[in-house]
Formats: sequence, structure tokens, C-alpha cells
Amino acid sequence: MPDDIDDDEPRRRPRRRDPGEDDDRPRRRREPEVEATDFLIPTGVSAYSMAACYFGLFSCFIPVLGLLMALIAVPCGVVALRRRKKRASTYGSVTGDIRAVLGIVCGSLTLLGYLVFGVLIAAGSLK
Repeated sequence: MPDDIDDDEPRRRPRRRDPGEDDDRPRRRREPEVEATDFLIPTGVSAYSMAACYFGLFSCFIPVLGLLMALIAVPCGVVALRRRKKRASTYGSVTGDIRAVLGIVCGSLTLLGYLVFGVLIAAGSLK
């Protein structure tokens, strides 16, 4: 037998509880996976995906400055999707991906709108 085990102290096994017996011991709470503040303040979200989202959304609604914002939103969204982490999906990583895609879609639609508008002006249809 190893020297570090004391035979003087008896080993105690946990007592089995009956299913109907009340247990007054406090239970440990599991840490929540999503905090309440995560819905208000984006934590764990890439700055590129946030920039793509906001620039893409604002580019749809601001007439002249929207073209510049769309030109910023699309590359930021692509960079955000390429740099995403390949780890377990957390709330921040999922919303980061959604924000990046939203920025790419809104920015692309704005660029397409400006392209159509530019072609129509160049063709002389709109005077």
C-alpha cells in the first residue's frame, strides 16, 4: 500500500437518497450561455462585421453618401466572413456572421441601384 493513504480514517460513501425525499441543499446554477446585455451591447462581434452592417444599412437610406458607404460595407463584410473563427458557435459569432451578410447584401443592392441609375443617366433616359 502507498504510504500517503491513512487507514485510520474510514472512507465515506455518499448516502443514497430516496426519490421521494426532499433535498434542501442549494443547487449550483449553470452559467448562462447568453447574457442579457449581449442583446444590447454586441460582445464578441467582429468590428468588420459591425462596420459592414451599419454602413450597408445606412447606404440604403442616405442618397449621395450611400455610394461611399456601400463601397466600404461590401469589403468589410467580406473581410469579416473570412476572418471568422472556426470555434464553437457563440451568440457573438453568429450575430457577427449575420451582420456581415446583411452588410454585403445591403451594400450590394445599393451599388446595383447606383449602377442602374448611372446607366440610365448615361443613356439619356433620365433628363
